[in-house]
Amino acid sequence: MVIESSPPGLYVPASEIEHRLQGIQEMMVQNGFEGALLFQNLDRFYFSGTMQPGVLFLQPQEEPILFIRKNIDRAREESSLEKIVPLDSLRDLPATLLEMDLPLPQTLGLELDILPAQTYLQIETLFPAVRLLDLSIQLRRCRMIKSSWEIENLRMAAKMTADLVQAVPSLLEPRLTELELAGRLESFLRHRGHQGFIRTRGFNQEVFYGHVLSGTEGTWASYVDSPSGGLGTGPAFSQGAGFKVLRSHEPISIDYCGCSNGYIVDQTRMFSLGDPPATVLEAYQAMLEVQELIKKRTYPGITGEQVYHWALEAATRLGYRDHFMGSGVTRAAYVGHGVGLELDELPLLAPKFNWPLLENMVFAFEPKVIMPGVGLIGIENTFLLTQQGLESLTTAPENFQVLS
Repeated sequence: MVIESSPPGLYVPASEIEHRLQGIQEMMVQNGFEGALLFQNLDRFYFSGTMQPGVLFLQPQEEPILFIRKNIDRAREESSLEKIVPLDSLRDLPATLLEMDLPLPQTLGLELDILPAQTYLQIETLFPAVRLLDLSIQLRRCRMIKSSWEIENLRMAAKMTADLVQAVPSLLEPRLTELELAGRLESFLRHRGHQGFIRTRGFNQEVFYGHVLSGTEGTWASYVDSPSGGLGTGPAFSQGAGFKVLRSHEPISIDYCGCSNGYIVDQTRMFSLGDPPATVLEAYQAMLEVQELIKKRTYPGITGEQVYHWALEAATRLGYRDHFMGSGVTRAAYVGHGVGLELDELPLLAPKFNWPLLENMVFAFEPKVIMPGVGLIGIENTFLLTQQGLESLTTAPENFQVLS
């Protein structure tokens, strides 16, 4: 049971939390989980409404219990859960559960895709008779379908990116470095409530707002799993904007995430200072054609794998297969990815992702070509899948903007 105590606005509604808990508890029953411990900030937030340090204990037929190590007053203010109790140390958890007349589960689900090994070993010691299982795919599947409340937050994030594109002509000028332009863009977004940090689930995947890339330097692959890379500020953060000065007539890609109340959209738009080479505009038009093809064909029931192959076939037909989404070992193994509270959510638009796409899934689709010696050229939008097909949440004009 949850109580309707959260004020409107930024707090997650109690009805939202209740629906999410029902979804994961049903999955736990279907997959034989008697209990679960959620440690990751985002997972705890999704199912409780607060990110205060602690652990969320779930059972299929019982009320969730949120154990908080500190800031319990803030946790009680932010969360609509009824059972929020202090926990000094994880070592106290088994005894605390017994004191609450809760039998220790025989099977315990954990976020094994991201849980530190040290924490896993500690749980193994604390619950020696319990079988520890991976709950991560169920957690991620639970978050694939977005509620109307989540979609509204995504629309607000998309409004940020639309406003950003409208502001670029007043922010972009000759002799700026990529970093200087990035600072102006990020300041614009920050003034509109952007949280700054972009959360990802993948190990060693890091994102700060997004990427500003220009010219041939923008073709450099980076350590993140993305078609875009860039020089960055050096080996310690070798992605995105760097110290390079923007040059006339070269493509400038602004691939930035909007973020409202934790919810992320992903958008790319193209610019140049002076007319770019004709080959750049031709490649951009080709990527728009790939996007339009996918928009026409994608409906509930289509798989992410099918979308990927359609996009690759279209890029091949248009003459860009060799450098579509990168090339060789640096080629991104997808053309789109789910978004929500994390940038790398499910579904994937990728080979072997043969789950059917469902209504109210939200994902970014980003057909891009990496042209050696020229730059990165492409488009990216975040789409909501409806019964009628794809609705673009990101609504900024898609024309290649040539600025003087």
